[in-house]
Amino acid sequence: MINDEYTPDLEQEENESQEEVEETLGELENKELREEATTEPEKDWKAEALKYKAILDRNKNKPEKKSESKKSDELDYGAKAFLKSSGIENTEFDFVKTELQKSGLKDLESLLDNPYFKAELENRRALDKTKNATIKGRSSNAVATDSVDYWLTKPIDEVPREMRYKVVQAKLKKENSSGTFYNS
Repeated sequence: MINDEYTPDLEQEENESQEEVEETLGELENKELREEATTEPEKDWKAEALKYKAILDRNKNKPEKKSESKKSDELDYGAKAFLKSSGIENTEFDFVKTELQKSGLKDLESLLDNPYFKAELENRRALDKTKNATIKGRSSNAVATDSVDYWLTKPIDEVPREMRYKVVQAKLKKENSSGTFYNS
């Protein structure tokens, strides 16, 4: 028969054996999970690599959005209006933009108040004034290079294409108008 006596030692042994059973069950479950993880079908790494390479190639071909850099590089209408009211001409906007980038200043007001910028702007204006004051195409002998008289003495190969027709017409006119004697 079964011993009906209750002893604390027996209860402790039952608890310990139950804990051992639970531990072994837990170990078995972990072992099964590990086996399942190792028996999981292996990924085709080559296919994965090709897939990600194709994605990278597609992204390389997409045009990049440069809206932020465009804003910082270009002067907006407000800045242009401010520069115009400050006496800066349209032809000087590029100069102002480059000087603003060189100086590292954040606003146009401080740039326009900068003595270095003022001196550079005056120097640039003086150079533009002298460049515009000289006659285009003048050589040292005071004959314009864009005139027919200048090209009459040159060989036809040296004459620019846009002047050739005029030069040929002038040569024909000169030959027809000349007489038999050199002074006639």
